[in-house]
Amino acid sequence: MSVCERDTLGYDPTLYYNGEEHRWEIKVYDDRTDAHKAFELVSCMRISDRMCGRHICCFDCKEIEPSGILTSMASQRQNHAEFLRKSNIHQVQTGGNADVECISAARKRQKNNDVQTPDNSTIDNTHTSMEEIMNERRQEAGYIAKHAVRKDIDSLFSLVKPKKTAKAIVDPIIEATLATINNGFRTLSGKPIDAVISKDMLAEYGNSFDLDRAVESTFRLSKLNEELFQGVSEAAMYPLFRDFIMLVAHHVKSGAERFIAERSVKPKGKRKKPSAAIEPVLILPYNGGDFKPEGSDDRTKIDGALALCELPSPIEPQGSPNYKDIFAIGELKQWERDSLQAFTQLAEYTRNIYANQDHRRFAWGLTMCGTKVRGCLFHHDGVRATSTMDFASPGGRERLVALLVHWSFCSFTRLGYDTNMRRLKEENAWEIRCPDHDDDGKRNSFTSYITTRTILNASSLFGRHTRCYIARRKDDTSGTEVVLKDSWSLPRDLKKQSAISTVPDEARNLQLIKEKFAGETLNFSYPQVVTSSRAKLSVGGKYIIDDTLAIYEYDDGDEEQMYRVRSLIVTTPVGGFIKRVKNEAELVLVLSDAMECHNAILEKCGLLHRDISVNNILVITNDSDDSLRRPVKGLLIDYDHAISVDQDSTGNGTRSGTLPYMSIHNLEGAPGKRSALDDWESLLYLICWLGTFGINSKDRDNINKDETAEIEKWRRGTMKSIAKCKRRQMNSIDSFSGSILAGFQKEYLILKRLATDIYMALFQHSGCEGAFLDTEEIAAPSSYALAIAAKLNSLQGGQSSSKQPKPDPLAVRKEYEKAIVDDLLKAIRSATETSEDYCVLLAAAQGSKTAPNQ
Repeated sequence: MSVCERDTLGYDPTLYYNGEEHRWEIKVYDDRTDAHKAFELVSCMRISDRMCGRHICCFDCKEIEPSGILTSMASQRQNHAEFLRKSNIHQVQTGGNADVECISAARKRQKNNDVQTPDNSTIDNTHTSMEEIMNERRQEAGYIAKHAVRKDIDSLFSLVKPKKTAKAIVDPIIEATLATINNGFRTLSGKPIDAVISKDMLAEYGNSFDLDRAVESTFRLSKLNEELFQGVSEAAMYPLFRDFIMLVAHHVKSGAERFIAERSVKPKGKRKKPSAAIEPVLILPYNGGDFKPEGSDDRTKIDGALALCELPSPIEPQGSPNYKDIFAIGELKQWERDSLQAFTQLAEYTRNIYANQDHRRFAWGLTMCGTKVRGCLFHHDGVRATSTMDFASPGGRERLVALLVHWSFCSFTRLGYDTNMRRLKEENAWEIRCPDHDDDGKRNSFTSYITTRTILNASSLFGRHTRCYIARRKDDTSGTEVVLKDSWSLPRDLKKQSAISTVPDEARNLQLIKEKFAGETLNFSYPQVVTSSRAKLSVGGKYIIDDTLAIYEYDDGDEEQMYRVRSLIVTTPVGGFIKRVKNEAELVLVLSDAMECHNAILEKCGLLHRDISVNNILVITNDSDDSLRRPVKGLLIDYDHAISVDQDSTGNGTRSGTLPYMSIHNLEGAPGKRSALDDWESLLYLICWLGTFGINSKDRDNINKDETAEIEKWRRGTMKSIAKCKRRQMNSIDSFSGSILAGFQKEYLILKRLATDIYMALFQHSGCEGAFLDTEEIAAPSSYALAIAAKLNSLQGGQSSSKQPKPDPLAVRKEYEKAIVDDLLKAIRSATETSEDYCVLLAAAQGSKTAPNQ
């Protein structure tokens, strides 16, 4: 009875006490969605007090949101995006665009349903505290630990298992390590257990490596389940685990030095010379435990971490932990029952590895709960974990030792690093080799670029892991700058079997724009592609495409594995973030250029952008003759979600965009294709957001928290609730003025007028006025309901007895799309003229102030 499950003892496993939140919770299964829902018990209305019978208990409950158990695996793609939205997760940014992609975006099908949250700078504009951010990240990590970890994937061992040429080197190291451990165990097993394990063990450990102490630490680790060890704190595990890692590294170093010595000697006879391609490293722990590495953007602390060290580094704990150097994070728990918490914390902390290591393709990690150890691999859409390696058993120790040794001898690509990126420490820059040709490894010439500064890094655990740099060609002495975008794209409607021949969507879209606009004189700027290609890796002396298949060289039977391909796109011109504008007039000029570009690309190329957001519109300094009237220009970027208007006609209601700028129909996932009006609606929300929270850091001090309550709802709650909120706010000019325009900063007169004009064109066009108050009213009646209504109508002499549902004005307005777009262009062009005049007057006023006295 002491070791059996609680439900076997008569307790209900669906009803439990949440100690962290100090509340009782219950899980209820919904067979319609094949999912569970979590509820908080607010009060008890009735409780059973009988010995026999139905034992009825009634509770007053409220649903817990967000809840990871709300997601069924069958619909995980849509629901995970919804969960991330509710959690307001701060994710990777794509060309200035925060990208939140589903954990299982292609578990059943690879649709484009990418939902994105505000970028970090936008979050700073609001009133999100560090505690809120950490809580939101913890919620995301908890969801990942419950639903995105595939356990018992022992093919991970095959991923780092050495080839035949290295097997003869690695196997003796594993055998020597195990021999040292087993000999020590035989000696220590003869001693009383309390002589080996004590509660004062922490005082026995220093910062240096001692082989005998390391063997004793390994023995103590294997006894974590012993009764005498149960009173020892989790902190006592840190030095034990650290000593064990150094014990393995000690034998790796000895074997590697012999291997290097043999490699330098010319072989005699037919004996083969050891492979020169193998470059062993040492896996060493960091000193201490429960520390905060440098490079973290919050206050979280990790239990331990491993570093890759070059030979002949001394066997000792590494100091000054920095996320730039961490190879893998380790989370240690005293009890096996805490495995979910270990996975949660490991997921929460691993995002910092991607944020600080630009050359990281995927990441490794370890959890140790009691004596049960798992190796973990974090890829772009989930986590894979090995089966448990029980440190208390000889077989479990052997598998863990083998994993550590294999890490030391496998290639850097298998460890998750990009060998085409080289850190230039003296210049504080990266050298990135971009393929000149986008093929399957047939032509393998490269052009090297040197980064001058990083625009965006990959600060999320999952998704596209987009990184953007300002760079220059290594062989270009003129110093001409370009934008280099490195992203793991999700090709649209592509199965894994045919993925090897895919081209990323954005690269294809940019090539189309380049072809259509070639030779034309335009009054706006657009991204001009210099080169675009899928990234390539050198593996086994040949080049392969860097994609999901390159990460997993084996087939583990996961037919639902999401396929991604890594792309490198170089474009011009170089722009800056929209927050660089000095005033509202410059902002209007930038937005005007972006939407003129949007309209031209739609008409000329048939591409709908589908992600108008604050980070996808950049600022370019205008150096032409009209710089007095137009000191800045706008640049619309990130065409990864752009889609042909003909292609987006399936009516599947897929969603893409950046919250809180998504249109109402986009939030609702309404059937039917998206239109230009959805992008213009996103522009309206963007203007309202900046008008409320300020267009730059100077204006953010003027935020009145009491006046931002309504617009704050655009980034909190579910997509459905946000859409319902926007319908209420956009239903009439009075509701729009009272809830949104009232929060604008008082000096933004041009911006406020532009927002009003765009609103009137979108929501008050003749024939499709309003936006409804309740999304429930929008559903079209079923054919059965219409038949019943017709029957009743005929029985009553043609007089209908029921009120017909009102048509959705947002659906009706598509019939007026051309006229509405014309009104929208007139509105923004009128605001542009006003802004140009303002810039001229401002320049004249500044000129008079700086002119010398006559």
